[in-house]
Amino acid sequence: MTFEPTAIQKFGVRDATDWLQVGDHQAYVGYIADEDEGSHLGLAYIRFRKGVEFDFLWAYDEVAVVTKGSLTVWYGDEVITVGVGESLYMPAGVRGRFDIREDMEAFCVHYPTDGKAGREWQGPELLPADAEIRPVSIDEVWD
Repeated sequence: MTFEPTAIQKFGVRDATDWLQVGDHQAYVGYIADEDEGSHLGLAYIRFRKGVEFDFLWAYDEVAVVTKGSLTVWYGDEVITVGVGESLYMPAGVRGRFDIREDMEAFCVHYPTDGKAGREWQGPELLPADAEIRPVSIDEVWD
């Protein structure tokens, strides 16, 4: 699928052709669109296997809508779990920790785009670090 920023479109997880793996975890991000495609929003799917744990601190505001399984995060001492059809809001500059208790998938929307947010970020070091993220083949991301 080719993202067209001036057209109404539908897409699903299979339309994410560029997948990234976070560290050595079975944590994957499949991009639909970002600023390279002319979008003002970052659009992506995430797929995390049970047992994935890592800290995050985003340079953008993000909403994740769970489509399979459940998504659990730690925010300080608070544990927040969202299930299918529920959404999680993660504001820029707020630290959290993913604690994935079952295989899950979510559709994520963030603003601004990753590229713009990274260029303009003035806060502490972002998590995960860019060095921990690497491209993977779609064949490495489970069905």
